[in-house]
Amino acid sequence: MARVDAVRHRISITDDELEQLRRVSNGEAVDDAVRRQLADDGLVDGDGTVLPLVLDLALTRAEPMIHCVVETAGPQGPQAAIVSVREETVWYTDPWPQDEPDGPTAYHRDELPQLLWVLARLVGLRRHEVPAVARPFTVPLSAVDAVVQTMALGERAWEPARTVATARLQQLFGEVDEADRGMLLATLSYLEASARVTVVWGPDPQTDCRGLALWACGPGGYWLRTAPAEPVTAEAITPETLATFEPVTGAQVWEALAALLPSSAELRALVERVSA
Repeated sequence: MARVDAVRHRISITDDELEQLRRVSNGEAVDDAVRRQLADDGLVDGDGTVLPLVLDLALTRAEPMIHCVVETAGPQGPQAAIVSVREETVWYTDPWPQDEPDGPTAYHRDELPQLLWVLARLVGLRRHEVPAVARPFTVPLSAVDAVVQTMALGERAWEPARTVATARLQQLFGEVDEADRGMLLATLSYLEASARVTVVWGPDPQTDCRGLALWACGPGGYWLRTAPAEPVTAEAITPETLATFEPVTGAQVWEALAALLPSSAELRALVERVSA
């Protein structure tokens, strides 16, 4: 059952209900039983008109100016939040790790000046300085991704996978420079969460998309993967692909998140390109 909180501007709704609302708002045919259910849930009024707050969500999700995906993983499992921007409106999800994948999704409404704060919160950004001994390191991307993905399977896998990875570091990363291997061991030992943020504002993945990949290591600070640059597709990763991680402060993570957002010039160029 869908729920609307008009005071806090939040809506709990399923993907199917959101699609039906889009159809209603576009004047498309909708089954009478579906229309009655939407009315019973308070999503449309007695005349069948979609409520303004609900319509704003439906339009923003259907035609976002900017679309962001925030994927995080930690000891409680993976989760993915969605942020959609349309004009001055921001709608975002803030899921729990244990949420049912087929259940309703809670959407929260905010305003455009808050977009960067929303992204920072979804990443779990906190103030951290770079540890004195931290230095960049380079390791095979596929190998380290396999370790982290295994850890992120859930609470039962996080610590055992980390224990195995650190104990078998020589075997798994024997060809890696000893200094880099030592930094990898230190970061894995403190790893609390990983995050991947992808921002899209147009159809061309070469010019209309940016992303970042980040490790949060608690007292070990933040580590930004600077190479290969996000977004990276699975097809682009080979056994020879190397990943470079650099220690960064919480303030630098904030700056990196801000750099993902398209500039006014990039948005204007997109409009000109699409309308040409």
